[in-house]
Amino acid sequence: MRRVIAFLLMGILGIPFADVHAQRRPSSGNKKPPASKIPKGNGSVDWGPVTKVDAASLQHVRDVAKDIDRFIASDLIRNQQQPNPRLSDELFVRRVYLEIGGRIPRLAEIGEFVTSKDTRKREKLIDKLLSSHDYVSHTYNYWADILRLQDHPINNNQIAQPYHEWIKDSIRTNMPYDEWVHTMLTAEGRIWENPAVGFAMRDSNMELDAVDNMVQVFLGTQIGCAQCHDHPFDKWTQKEYYEMAAYWYGTRTRVFGGDKKRFPKGNPLTRLRNELKKMDPEANTGGQFSRMINANMFASWEQKRTLKLPHDYQYDNGKPHQPVSMKPIFGKAETVKNAKSARGVLANWMTSADNERFATNIANRMWHKAFGMGLIEPVNDIRDDSVPANPKVLEILTEELLSNGFDVREVQRIIYNTRTWQSEATPFDPDPTVVYRFQGPLLRRMTAEQIWDSLLTLAVYDHQSFTRPSMDGLAAVINLDLNSASATDVNRAMDDFNKKFSPGAQRKITRDRNYYQGLTLARASELPSPLPPEHFLRQFGQSDRELIETSGRSGSVSQVLTMFNGKITHMMLERGSLIYDTVLSAPTMRDRVNAIFYSILSRPPRSSERGVADKEIKAAGNAGYGNVIWALINTKEFLFIQ
Repeated sequence: MRRVIAFLLMGILGIPFADVHAQRRPSSGNKKPPASKIPKGNGSVDWGPVTKVDAASLQHVRDVAKDIDRFIASDLIRNQQQPNPRLSDELFVRRVYLEIGGRIPRLAEIGEFVTSKDTRKREKLIDKLLSSHDYVSHTYNYWADILRLQDHPINNNQIAQPYHEWIKDSIRTNMPYDEWVHTMLTAEGRIWENPAVGFAMRDSNMELDAVDNMVQVFLGTQIGCAQCHDHPFDKWTQKEYYEMAAYWYGTRTRVFGGDKKRFPKGNPLTRLRNELKKMDPEANTGGQFSRMINANMFASWEQKRTLKLPHDYQYDNGKPHQPVSMKPIFGKAETVKNAKSARGVLANWMTSADNERFATNIANRMWHKAFGMGLIEPVNDIRDDSVPANPKVLEILTEELLSNGFDVREVQRIIYNTRTWQSEATPFDPDPTVVYRFQGPLLRRMTAEQIWDSLLTLAVYDHQSFTRPSMDGLAAVINLDLNSASATDVNRAMDDFNKKFSPGAQRKITRDRNYYQGLTLARASELPSPLPPEHFLRQFGQSDRELIETSGRSGSVSQVLTMFNGKITHMMLERGSLIYDTVLSAPTMRDRVNAIFYSILSRPPRSSERGVADKEIKAAGNAGYGNVIWALINTKEFLFIQ
């Protein structure tokens, strides 16, 4: 019992280390994971090159970062506050890997950075990480929460993964942000022809809700209340909401079988089911057979449709069922004429340099991502009267986006090079009545994905050696002309799909990446989206991807139990784990203890900690090293970004 209490104190109260008597790794029932099941990976995955940051713009980055620091410092002085101390190299290397790459650094990466005498090593490491696949993975996780990426959205006949792969590829190639958003808003076709249509398909045939979501994501503005009535806390009226939604109302994502223009031979689902029954009266015409047909009936296109005010409209500026014209919620947009796409006009207005809120929103989001708090809070509720905590800093970041062609990564590069970001974290509990002046970033627990990817970094030799099975070649397998396809064609497509692209086929491909009871040791960005509720990632706060940004960082009893006795903890403490093998390969006990502390906390042990660790190891032998590892990964120091 004393040992259990000690570990609870370490995990919940944040005590760095406790005197724990000799103890073997925790047991999961009577079964222990096999000792040689941790995959090492061979690094053979072709991720494609990541577009490098522009070396020629480095001096500009330095100058803008200094300007930001100057305005932050002036604001602190005016408010009689002091900036936090500058991060030590050990804390910096840990934070920069976590915040840019989504994981803690490896032992060799820490050693290389800390021992370097290069006066420019910080900005060089920032550039290296921003040009890495770690950055792509971590940034994808960030957008997956905002864009609510799900493998099986509302209708299970949809296939969403090509869209998710396109998002990763857009991050990898550093597609300009305005182009990225414009592409999603205007994409047409089927998802295996044009993956960006996944944005429209995410809210398939939910035209009004889709507008609410896109305005919140891309403009940081909430207009959702005005869908049903005039906004009670902002200026938006219900009519203005409908005028804005009218641009998207013609967006269609599902072809229905009764569409005689598209299907002159009649409903293809009915026709093909009847044909299959004639071939085989015992055949199952539902299930996969129907899903294969229905998957070909999802596409994004635009048709002329007129949006009308609802039947219960109660305001004197319109009447129930009155048609509404298209009008943006602020500013001006082109007139939608017969030959013009309403979505195209919407996208042009949304991403225009004249629409200052578009640039302001993403600048504010990037600051929030780096600091844990936006210059405007809440980040999803920017209003005309919103006052930034530091208006000049937000102005600088917004102007940078407009001048650099919406290179969001370059803005992140500036933020990470500020003295402000490279300051120690502040244990500040956000309070809407208190303006935070940014003495440094807020002290935050890692996200679920950062914890998972960090534990993977400790355990797996090559954490980048696996990517989720790609959907390349999907079109050749699944694409059907529903006017001419036969039941035999559908069955053939179904069989080919099952061999390569179905969840069962993907499980077979990932089998050599499984550790124990189906636990797949791959980066969070390469796992299904979202994971089941019982998975480690969901336990630690990954959202169900139903609402915008609903992931969490709060603690829970289930998290404590998972860290103490879960499968992921077993993985850390057995032969074949990178940290276990690294520790046992060190020549002396002192070196081994150093390796443990640097690997997990990116720093050497304090004298008191070394004394406790030495005592434990002498009492328990090699099992004592596992106990020290186990203790440290259950501390707040490991779980929090300082």
